[in-house]
Amino acid sequence: MAQRILLELLLFLVPFAVFLIYRAASRDLRIRDRWPIVPLVVIGAAIAVLALILDPLLKPRETDKCYTSTRLNAEGIVEPPREIPCTEVTMPGSNTAAPPAGQAPVAPRDRGN
Repeated sequence: MAQRILLELLLFLVPFAVFLIYRAASRDLRIRDRWPIVPLVVIGAAIAVLALILDPLLKPRETDKCYTSTRLNAEGIVEPPREIPCTEVTMPGSNTAAPPAGQAPVAPRDRGN
């Protein structure tokens, strides 16, 4: 989590660094004028928000993965949730291992549609 916060902070500060380099490379090598703070903040915020939105969209996804919920087994022991293939999912109220034809499995992660 700290790594993600630092990355977003660095992305926000990119326009400021670029402007600082631009001003430092100017003819007189001094920064005397006022900085355009509002445009730099807007550009930095846009870059940070785009990174927040695009990161999950560009990550590879696993297909045909389903999750079982926390359950209490016959011995009275709590089973934690786990990830299993959708072909092994038991539909609520059925005794079959696979879902009936044309019916979606329980909690599919990605069906590739």
